Amino acid sequence: MADEDNKRKKKRKSGKKKSSSRRSNTEEENAGLVMTGEAEYAPDDGGAVVVVDQEPFNGEDMSPAPVPEPEAMTADVGGGDEEGQQNGFTEDGLAVAMAVDAGEEDDYVYAAIEYDPDAKPPLHRNRRFRVYTCLAIVLVAAAVAVTVIYVTKGAKGVDEQFTDINVATLPTFEPTPSPLTNREQSGIIEQIEAGVLQRGAVFANMTVDDPRKMALEWILHYDQMQLNSDDVNLYQRYILALLAFSLDSLAWYYCGNHRMVNANETVDFVQEDCDVLASTGVLESHKVWLSSADECEWYGAKCSSTDGVLRGLELMGNDLIGELPPEISQLRFLQYIAFNGNCLYGNIPPEMGTMPNLLSLELQGNGLSGAIPEELNNADKLQLLNGAMQYQYPYQCAASDGRIVNTIFAKGNPENGYNWGLMGSTLGDNVNKWKSMKGLHLFDNSITGTISPSVGDLKYLVFLRVHNNAIQGLIPNEIVKLNKLREVYLFQNGVFGDFPPDIGLMEDLEDLRVHENEMWGFLPDTFWKLTKMKKLWLQDTLECEQDEADEWKCMRSRDKGFQGSISPEVGNMKKLSQLLLNNNPLTGTLPAELGNCKELSRLHIHQTFIEGVVPTEICLLRDEELFDHTGQIGVFYADCRPNNKTEDPTSAVIAVVTVVITLMEFVSRMISGALYM
Repeated sequence: MADEDNKRKKKRKSGKKKSSSRRSNTEEENAGLVMTGEAEYAPDDGGAVVVVDQEPFNGEDMSPAPVPEPEAMTADVGGGDEEGQQNGFTEDGLAVAMAVDAGEEDDYVYAAIEYDPDAKPPLHRNRRFRVYTCLAIVLVAAAVAVTVIYVTKGAKGVDEQFTDINVATLPTFEPTPSPLTNREQSGIIEQIEAGVLQRGAVFANMTVDDPRKMALEWILHYDQMQLNSDDVNLYQRYILALLAFSLDSLAWYYCGNHRMVNANETVDFVQEDCDVLASTGVLESHKVWLSSADECEWYGAKCSSTDGVLRGLELMGNDLIGELPPEISQLRFLQYIAFNGNCLYGNIPPEMGTMPNLLSLELQGNGLSGAIPEELNNADKLQLLNGAMQYQYPYQCAASDGRIVNTIFAKGNPENGYNWGLMGSTLGDNVNKWKSMKGLHLFDNSITGTISPSVGDLKYLVFLRVHNNAIQGLIPNEIVKLNKLREVYLFQNGVFGDFPPDIGLMEDLEDLRVHENEMWGFLPDTFWKLTKMKKLWLQDTLECEQDEADEWKCMRSRDKGFQGSISPEVGNMKKLSQLLLNNNPLTGTLPAELGNCKELSRLHIHQTFIEGVVPTEICLLRDEELFDHTGQIGVFYADCRPNNKTEDPTSAVIAVVTVVITLMEFVSRMISGALYM
């Protein structure tokens, strides 16, 4: 049997499967006990039955393969009972294991599979393994996504350089754009373009020296705050930076120089602190503009303490040089601007009319020019507008680049000719849009047009100072509705005609100056009911004629102007301190009631037709304000020429009379002489 086994082993495949050895005669006796596998019927020429090794039966979900009926099996192999038993079946039809005939060794024998009790199913067929694998893949993908987002958007203040390689078939003549940084791709540029820039401006079309572009570069790369696109103070900080670059902050008198100049280099944006001498004489500490501090701490910036919103800008007399940018209008909560006493030039931006909370705009004492924009009338909360002193106002500032800017010239440059100041018909029909206006100061400009009756709708107006302009026409009757008006300065214009007959209704009027105009007519009776009047200037009425060259020539004359006499009711003006009536065709005498004006310090009645003797009550005023015992000498001008024109005054009368003159001498002199007191 051993030799037969060795021959069979040579026919088996090495290393893959092991065939079961042929049973010995002893094993044949126990063939009915099949432990290693089920009997498989493999019909062949010899009718042999082969036992294939399988896993042992453990009683769970395993059933033996169906066995053909004994009769069929017997018929297939041929022969009777004895022959069937010899061919592998018992008389009961059960299969038994039998040895293979050695003569059939050349036939292929199916190898039996050896059962390995420690064997495990393949890993890819394990359901738990597949679930865990899928879960691990999902977790890894999520971790990668979070890492990418964090690296892209979480790095604040770090500029990563990305280089774009542009491949073109032909060279272009435009400069290659600079690579974008993280900050430039963070949405800040788009936010500022959409919410701040005016007149359709975009950064891509700006030059590098444009103040708007310079302010953006500072916000992106130099500002130590490194704001994000969603920071609430982004607009506010950018606009203040824009003001610094637009108005040459390096040349400011206070807190504008953000540079540190060393022996070999100049470092920008490093200065933090500055000291300002206050009006009280005490040094106050502030922060330099474009420093790392909060913009509310910069000098002149006034913010509300609760929310840090900018409410005011005070930079008076600080040598600001340049043009106001229209983007200042986007400071939506700004209430007052005080830029007076600087070297501003150019126009007032019309966009300032869209500032919904603007209450006060002070720009006086600069070199502004052009028409006051009509859009400014839309700032209906405006209470104070001071654009005075733009015409013929000489003031010089030294720019940071060495230029000298003089406000008397257009844009501060002598090559541009003289600056004519602000223009336009500001007191036209749209003036009533300023429903809250209290102070309108536009003197020393080139304002034209007439005073519209709409001015009577400014019921809160207190100060109207529009002198030294080119305003024409009559004083409208509607002005008498302004019962809160205290000061009216209309002198040195082209105003003509007389006063409204109901001028006495302006009960708060204290200061009225209309001199050097072409006014005429009688002073209304109600005029003397202005009991709060302090200063009344009606002198030097002009007489104007047009010459052959169509140019107007004006001259002073006592033959043209206000007529009538001084009413005795002038004594009701007990607060009157200045009464100037010279160069008018006034007649009559000086009323003694004028002596009730105890505060009278200036009285001009020369170059008139007033006659008579100076009343004693007026002479006694020399002990009041006409002669101030502190050394301030009041002035009383009168004519002491007997004929006013043809006869020379006597030497005693023409002399300057000081306070040593006796009361009797003073009273005895006629008003027909020049009397100084």
